[in-house]
Amino acid sequence: MPNPNPSPATRFKSDREEPLSKKITIRIAPSMFEELKKRENWNEFIRQAVTEKLERAS
Repeated sequence: MPNPNPSPATRFKSDREEPLSKKITIRIAPSMFEELKKRENWNEFIRQAVTEKLERAS
């Protein structure tokens, strides 16, 4: 959903080398979801896990 107020003050900012502009959706077991939600910064945890898996697959 687009930001209803796209002013510079409300835009997502990141100091990352590459912007986080793409979104994916996956289905997981409810128990796995609860374990993820218990982690601080769980979104970054998932990003790191995907990055590690992609690097190993190369």
